[in-house]
Amino acid sequence: MSGADALHPIELTAGEIAQAAGGRVVVGDPARRFSALAIDSRRVPAGSLFVALPGARVDGHDFVPQALSAGAAGVLVSEAGPWPGAEVVIEVPDTLAAVQACAARWRDRMRGTVLGIAGSNGKTTTKEVASSVLSSRGRTRATPGNENSQIGTPMTILATPLDVDFLVLEMGTSLPGELGRLASFARPDVAIVTAAFAEHLEFLDSVDGVVAAETEILDRLAPGALALVGSAEPKLVAAARRREGLRLETLGRRPDDDWKLGAVSLDRAGTLFGLEGPRADRAQWRVPLLGEPAAWAASFAIAAATALGLSPREIREGLEQARPAAHRMCPVRHASKPLFVIDDCYNSNPASARAAIEAAVALRGPGSRLVAVLGDMLELGGASDDAHRELGAEVARIAPDAHLVAVGRETRLTAEAARAGGVAVDHLPDATAAIERVLELVDGVDATVLVKGSRGIALERVVDALLA
Repeated sequence: MSGADALHPIELTAGEIAQAAGGRVVVGDPARRFSALAIDSRRVPAGSLFVALPGARVDGHDFVPQALSAGAAGVLVSEAGPWPGAEVVIEVPDTLAAVQACAARWRDRMRGTVLGIAGSNGKTTTKEVASSVLSSRGRTRATPGNENSQIGTPMTILATPLDVDFLVLEMGTSLPGELGRLASFARPDVAIVTAAFAEHLEFLDSVDGVVAAETEILDRLAPGALALVGSAEPKLVAAARRREGLRLETLGRRPDDDWKLGAVSLDRAGTLFGLEGPRADRAQWRVPLLGEPAAWAASFAIAAATALGLSPREIREGLEQARPAAHRMCPVRHASKPLFVIDDCYNSNPASARAAIEAAVALRGPGSRLVAVLGDMLELGGASDDAHRELGAEVARIAPDAHLVAVGRETRLTAEAARAGGVAVDHLPDATAAIERVLELVDGVDATVLVKGSRGIALERVVDALLA
């Protein structure tokens, strides 16, 4: 189950859905069950329940006829019909709230352990590694792809069989209150907050705002529950310590951390790192993912799994099976050319961009030309200009002999700062222009290419062109 094509089966009846959501079944049999939940009228499994979600640009109610024509058996709506062709119509005050209320009802029935993962950086990788590790002990489900939103999280819960041993939920936020709302119905048994760096500052204003948003998950933990918190941002640890009644363990490189991350080294096959913790002897670990962020992600997974009773052997077996999520530090060798591509174009912020550059420097082969394709870091609000300038200075510091291809409007400042530091630079407006220039730079030479940027810049097109 992954990505946008994931099916979300639901075992609640129409009547149970209506009851949970404070609505009513106005057409059809309240005992009816559905093959799946669907929110995209272009992807509607036969026998599914189509959820008409309101949106900023479109309203799902406008697509009810299309969904019914595609095979939906029922509709969940907040507007009165008629809805001709629907076998079941469930009317509720708010369709998103209805899905979340149903998720809360389903969560009540679950007996497996729920691990909730929040944080500004590394959520997806931590989720992937943790689910791989926990799978070595029991049946495990995890958030598919990046469905960590107000609708993706409840749909993941609803799609989880009751007999799973572990459910690993990636939980995202970009506005105050969002994470608390997710945690109110997900109710994690164990929480991980990976970091609280600059992200979504357009909405959260400052690092203080990020800390406040990311720690909302801690307010929904049961008394005595374990919270694992990354210590790279001291304000995050301070905010976590203000929550009383939790079993707090910090992870990082500070002298007083409970879990101490040691030296990290990497090659193109994976990352080696040391980790010492309260319930584990100092040990060397290896994960087949790239970069220091992979070591952090694996460390969180080790700490959580150790607390949940897994043995070192089980943990190592799980680590060996971990794989990167799409477009997140994915190493790809060209089939016929001396070209090594690091595909990290899913998203970008200052901390993750710096880590990706450091990894690219460590992974370049002898004599290999290093090309850093860096796109705009979006949603940084008033901090954007300074962040992009600082990234250019970091390129000059970490990779002075690299060739920087800066893509997008905001990276004009990155290009200027890197050029001032002696780096060879091209600044281009979009991915189309970047493709042409990058192909010129790697033509006929051994090259290592990092591709990193926010989703809105569409740098996956550069990756596709390189590997063609």
